[in-house]
Amino acid sequence: MEKWIGNLPTLAQKSFHAKYKDLLTHSFYTTFSDSEVILKAIEAECDKSSGREIKGVLIATNKSIHFLSKKEQFTIEYEVISDITIKPDGKNKNEMQLTLLIGFNERNFDDIKKDNDSQEFFEIIEKKVINPNQELLTTVTHNFDYFLHAEKLNELRQNNVQCTAFLMKRDDKGFSSNGKRLLSELHPKAILIEEAFYFDKEKQGNFIVVDKFVWLYEYKDKERVAKKIIYWPFAFFNNAAIDHFALKSDIITNEGKLTLKAAGKKFISLLSDEGVTFSLKSRKWYNKVLGFRSKKWWKMTIASLTYGFVLLIILAMVFGEDTTETSATTKSDNHTAVKDKDKATKDSKIDKEKQEKKKAMLAEEKRKEEKAARLAKEQRKKEEAARLAEEQRKNEEAARLAEEQRKNEEAARLAEEQRKNEEAARLAEEQQRKNEEAARLAKEQRDKAQAAQTAAANQAKASVFYKNCSAARAAGAAPIHRGEPGYAKHLDRDGDGIGCDS
Repeated sequence: MEKWIGNLPTLAQKSFHAKYKDLLTHSFYTTFSDSEVILKAIEAECDKSSGREIKGVLIATNKSIHFLSKKEQFTIEYEVISDITIKPDGKNKNEMQLTLLIGFNERNFDDIKKDNDSQEFFEIIEKKVINPNQELLTTVTHNFDYFLHAEKLNELRQNNVQCTAFLMKRDDKGFSSNGKRLLSELHPKAILIEEAFYFDKEKQGNFIVVDKFVWLYEYKDKERVAKKIIYWPFAFFNNAAIDHFALKSDIITNEGKLTLKAAGKKFISLLSDEGVTFSLKSRKWYNKVLGFRSKKWWKMTIASLTYGFVLLIILAMVFGEDTTETSATTKSDNHTAVKDKDKATKDSKIDKEKQEKKKAMLAEEKRKEEKAARLAKEQRKKEEAARLAEEQRKNEEAARLAEEQRKNEEAARLAEEQRKNEEAARLAEEQQRKNEEAARLAKEQRDKAQAAQTAAANQAKASVFYKNCSAARAAGAAPIHRGEPGYAKHLDRDGDGIGCDS
């Protein structure tokens, strides 16, 4: 049952499930895929183009809309729905009509009860038509054993999961239930969670949690958060004085007073199980009643007068009706003719006024419904425009990122070419340097060889010696010029630089 109407259904949903239980059970295994999740199901009537009307069930899942009946079944994907129209049913103001525009065709559903469940169904399909991938948490998919506290709601927002308006309303069970569900999540092994406060110079906290310790919390229902104030071991309550009243229980210690609004006896039983020693204050039953607990005479007097006054009001309400009825009957017997005439006139005027008011109310209601439908349609258009704008922005952003990527790749390519050019220039310079070094080394080699030759020549010059011109001529060296091997001044007597010239 829970997969169709959740674990906290309305009475209308329970009645709906009981009516269509067999149809839903059979279709669950034949119509829906394994990945489909039921978001909401309501009763509706499908109007066929042939004029036939088929009663059945409209089901919104995370993927599509299904219509189930004994005679016919069909599925409509959210992606193919281009527009939705929701308006009051002309036959009955307490019913709504749904029109789905699919291409150029329409699917009409009416006889939909105007209640919170149908409003949630409409909200679901509107959001899924705008964005089929939108995740939704509904009164069917949410586990009401757990509270939608602030941290949980923030987690859902971060995961882009939206909660329906009816879920938020349904999940708010009041201060006490909300606080207990939140604290039971924080302390899954808690033995007792109850409203309480601790008084030590000033009032602190509004809930206690009992597990291995006794925890005091401050729960804020508006913000949906709980703040830990303090915790005590069970031994803290040793030698405490226990005072039970009609509507509360006080546990009084040397350091302060813990007041439980309910479950005081259960808390005392837990203390006893833990071996805590304490004393119980005994009171007569009337000293536990509000106003008599302090035993002050002025408080008891005011309380007695108040309780007496309340009792008189109750008695007057119970027995005063018959007296008034009898008096009215006696008077009516004396003035029947006059009153009948006046009554007929007044009734006529009242009926006329009622009819005029009814017409005005109907006209005003129709105007409001038309306005609501127009505003809803405008809202859908705005959301669609926002979605398209967001898609356009994402496309532009993707194009910009692609262009940046292309520019970065182009810059990297140019940088790589620059690096290669610089590497080639470096290699060319290094080659030139090597060539120059080789030329230098070759020149040094040549210079060394030339120097060696010169030294050899000089050595040869120094080793040739002619005693006289006869010896020079005999050696075939005459005449000998200055600088040639064998030249000497004693061979060049006239000093003209040529020896043995005569």
